[in-house]
Amino acid sequence: MFSVYGRMTALPGRRDELAALLVEGLRAGGEDSGLLAYTVNTALDDPDTVWLTQLWVDKDAHDATTRSEPVAAVSRRVPPLLARQPEGCYGHAVHVHCPG
Repeated sequence: MFSVYGRMTALPGRRDELAALLVEGLRAGGEDSGLLAYTVNTALDDPDTVWLTQLWVDKDAHDATTRSEPVAAVSRRVPPLLARQPEGCYGHAVHVHCPG
């Protein structure tokens, strides 16, 4: 599995708008995109920070979905909400546990 971790810093007062837009973007990929799980989190210690975590079946699914026009259209609306360039990294999930 392919994982994505990101940190975005919104302009002051725009964090909730950014978080909602990130959720919209993840949903724009559709149910069969290969996205297994995602979380959009707000930081307890910073009113402008949003953390994003994604778990994909593989990198190809991630790349195809994030390059699709529905997701790209939402992604183009993100930069005006940002105070600085997003930070992030990619990885391979070693262990995933989803309690039933």
